[in-house]
Amino acid sequence: MNTAAHSRRVFLRQSSGMIAGVGSAMVLAARPVLAQAGAGQPTPTSASGEEMSAGAYKPVLRPAKPNAKPSMDAKQIDEFERKLACPCPCTLDVYMCRTTMFSCGISPAVHGDVQRLVEGGYSADEIMNAMMDTYGDFILNAPRKQGFNLLAWFAPFVALAAGAVAIGALLRGWRMNAVKAAAVTKAESAAMTTAQRTDLEATPEELERLQAALREDR
Repeated sequence: MNTAAHSRRVFLRQSSGMIAGVGSAMVLAARPVLAQAGAGQPTPTSASGEEMSAGAYKPVLRPAKPNAKPSMDAKQIDEFERKLACPCPCTLDVYMCRTTMFSCGISPAVHGDVQRLVEGGYSADEIMNAMMDTYGDFILNAPRKQGFNLLAWFAPFVALAAGAVAIGALLRGWRMNAVKAAAVTKAESAAMTTAQRTDLEATPEELERLQAALREDR
């Protein structure tokens, strides 16, 4: 009886050790999976350290047109996305953001919307209008050439032209002043020459006395 009880106790201790070992192994094996699943993982950030919140993304959805055919190829889509400013804080266009900022989930989502609209038969202008309807002018990588934006677009050129006109007027003024100064200098020089010639001229009496003096010397 004592021998049987002893055997049962040994068996239970060994079984408990085996169960504990298996449980520890399962916990250790599960840790990487739990870490990837992620509670407490930091939110992806841009190169400037700003949080890339998915809340900046707004779906742009339109039903496909009847008998729709893609309106752009892959290269044209890339060029089109260079005209769109990514809604994340990276300050890049959508193409550059999705091909370089791999931690951003917004630019790929915008790219997906563009692809669906292209496959739905929408033209580049129609897709751009749909983007602006959803995001406003913020989505544009450059301001529209109309209204106040048109003034802002042409203001640098107007300022450059006005500066060129002002510089031209200033140069003409300097040239006119230089011509006037040269004319005054020439007139003064001519007046001085006339005065010198007048000073050197002798009266007939002076010339006669000079000739008499020369005769006496001989």
